[in-house]
Amino acid sequence: MRTAKPMRAQTLRTTLRNGIATFTLTHTTINQATAQALCTAVESIELDETIRVVLIAGSGQHFCQGVANAGDWERRVDWIAAIGHLTVPVIAAIDGDAIAEGFELALACDLRLVSTRARFQMPQLQRGELPSHGGTQRLPRIVGRTRALDLLLSGRALTAAEAEAMGLATRVFPAKSFATDVRRVVGDLAAKGPVALRYAKEAVRDGVDLPLDHGIRLEQDLYVLLQTTADRTEGIRAFLEKRRPTFKGS
Repeated sequence: MRTAKPMRAQTLRTTLRNGIATFTLTHTTINQATAQALCTAVESIELDETIRVVLIAGSGQHFCQGVANAGDWERRVDWIAAIGHLTVPVIAAIDGDAIAEGFELALACDLRLVSTRARFQMPQLQRGELPSHGGTQRLPRIVGRTRALDLLLSGRALTAAEAEAMGLATRVFPAKSFATDVRRVVGDLAAKGPVALRYAKEAVRDGVDLPLDHGIRLEQDLYVLLQTTADRTEGIRAFLEKRRPTFKGS
């Protein structure tokens, strides 16, 4: 079992434990220091083959309420793009508000675990602005063009129940048990083979925009590659021996 290794920045706390990298936003808004810390943490995670899942969460009553002190630094430090480019599965634990850039951050994650008191909103148009971190592109790919336009143009807030109904929320849990439910889901994912997790994400992410036959070819290529790994051999051996596999990411 790996021991926790806390690495602190001004408004970001990163902890590595048992194959799970947890990024905790310690303030409800993002500033340049936090954005840079997120980019640096992402670079470290991509070089660490023991990491199987990334979890992003807020530490207070909200997930993320957007950017504080917006400026040119947002073009130089594209923290949401960095999260979106991670090759391991990324889970957002959303308890409270995911507003503006906080909503865009949630969209860049692969799965969104949501508490019953969560709220989503993209109000940039009300300020005469546009989302600038992929919101206009990721949102319609998740909920469809018409729903995305409704949310973007109106700037209205979504409840957790509404988010679940339109496929934005992966799962919704009671607020009082949210932390426990998130740990269970993330722990179950981290118990799976890290190579298989990465390949599954790659197959869906890269294959969804391909013609079907090309997507199936990508799936088959990744399947063949997986058969050459030690993790695949361990998975078969563990199944035959009726025990839990010990995956090493190789």
